Parts: sequence; C-alpha cells; structure tokens
Amino acid sequence: MKYLWVLSLLVFTLLLHIQSIYAQGVSKTGKKDGNAIFKSGVNVPQGKFHFKNIKTGKYLDFLPGNLPEPVAGKKSASNLWIVKRYSNKYFEIRHDHGTAKKCLSARWTKGVDDAGVMWQCELKNMKRSLGDQTLDNEDIEAIETNETLSKRYAPIVWTKQVWVFVPVSGKAKTYKIIAVDHLYDMTPKCLSHKPTGGKGKRGGTILKSCKYNTKDTSLYWKME
Repeated sequence: MKYLWVLSLLVFTLLLHIQSIYAQGVSKTGKKDGNAIFKSGVNVPQGKFHFKNIKTGKYLDFLPGNLPEPVAGKKSASNLWIVKRYSNKYFEIRHDHGTAKKCLSARWTKGVDDAGVMWQCELKNMKRSLGDQTLDNEDIEAIETNETLSKRYAPIVWTKQVWVFVPVSGKAKTYKIIAVDHLYDMTPKCLSHKPTGGKGKRGGTILKSCKYNTKDTSLYWKME
C-alpha cells in the first residue's frame, strides 16, 4: 500500500507539472486573438524575397548550422527566402539548402513557442531524410546502431511550419510575421528582431508575444 501511495503521488505531481508547463502560454483571449489575426492577414505574393527588419535594418539570414537569425547587413543568397502559399493566408517560409529543404518553424520550449528555427520541410507529409542536416551526437549514435532517423523523430505538426502575414498600416510591403502554431489557444507569437543567442539546436530568432494590432517596429518585416 505504501508503494502504491508513493506511485500515485508521483503520477499526480507529474501531471501537475505538465499542466503548469502547458498553462504558461495559454490565453483566455486566444481564440479571439487568433481570429483577429487571421482576419487581418493577407495573401502575400509568392516567390523569392529578402526580409528586412524595420527596427534594426538587418536581414533575416540563414547561417551555417541551420540557424535563421536577423543579423545580415546586406542582401545575399543566404538571406534570400522562398515564400509559398500553403492555404488561404497561411504561408511557408523556406530556404532551399542542398538536398534537404528547410522551413522556418516555431520551436516549442517549456510550454510556449519561443523561437523561429529551421527544420526540414514536412508540410507535404514527406518522411525525414538525412539530406544535409547537421547531425548531433545522438543522431550519429543512432546511425551507428542502425537506428533510422525516421524512427527516432515524430512527424512535425504542420502548424509549426506556416505563418500569417499581417500588414503594417502605412508601410508598403511590410508585415508582422505570426506563427500559426497555437494561434487560437495561446498568446500569439511574432518573429522578432533578436537572435536567441544560442548555438546549434538553441539558435534561432526569438518569437515575441503580440496581437494583430501590436505596434512594435521590432516585429515589422519588409519584403524586398
């Protein structure tokens, strides 16, 4: 009986911990905010574009190690992105890098989407392949033990790889880029002007809380 009680207590504690993590980003106005963002979103042109942050004047760059960070001072091939419509007002932002196409994706950390990162595009439910992905020690160990990556990774949820473009009033070709992931149940997240400062898997661009009418130049991106 004693061991059963201890086990029950551990399970209850774990459930409370999971619930507290999930609740960090939950918003009572999530559905309202999500609907307002979708209504304000537009179908932007498809094609190849550079994204310039209005506050810093820096371009969103694709750095070695599969890191998307807003640090480039001028246009180049590494900050030329492909914008493609996934469905009405939902767009993928892609960079064709070698054989494995990378999509800007919302990363989930401790109960919230915290950063824009680059993951292999899986919007068409394609299986993961090694391609030219950067492998960490766990990946190498999996290969050495004949464990395939397709078995080790769960499919990426499509909402993590699509974005809504909300135009900025009075500024031509300028938008807030908002993650679709958890758009209707959590606090919306916009692509910001700041890199995470991390390296490897922790690198990327910070996602900042926002709404459809947020006025913040650090969240404004001009498509050039």
